[in-house]
Amino acid sequence: MAAADKDSAITAAEEAYVSFRDLVLSTPWDRFAETVAGTWDLDSELAHLAGWYRELAPGFARVAAGQSAYAEDYADADAWNARIDAAKQHAEAALDDFDMAFHEFYAAAKACPEEYWGQDSAGARRPATDLFLGLTIEHQAEHRLAIEGWLAGGG
Repeated sequence: MAAADKDSAITAAEEAYVSFRDLVLSTPWDRFAETVAGTWDLDSELAHLAGWYRELAPGFARVAAGQSAYAEDYADADAWNARIDAAKQHAEAALDDFDMAFHEFYAAAKACPEEYWGQDSAGARRPATDLFLGLTIEHQAEHRLAIEGWLAGGG
């Protein structure tokens, strides 16, 4: 998604969230432990997204303080994802956890001042826009594609 002002980004994220959640809800609870992609089941997909939402929610306060949105280097994403997966919930609890994490991230984003949204004079996304759209629209879309593929393949 192109750079967007704060209101447009939030509206797009709300729509993507509802659409993603509806897709997940179309799956019976007893199928959440089935493999979706690689070694991840639907519970793992939700835990992964929830973990990133929680990890990066404080990024908006860091951006507003003139710091990087990211508290650490995530070069070893596999180890980080393994820690998240080890604490995953199952079925309805996994979806509830995803919902709570999304809303924490969403609230942090809404509290970030307007000046950190949109794009700069060179057309690059400003930090809050980049963080928000990167996680709510782009990252979530990657997982949506995996889930849709799994469902289309008989999953």
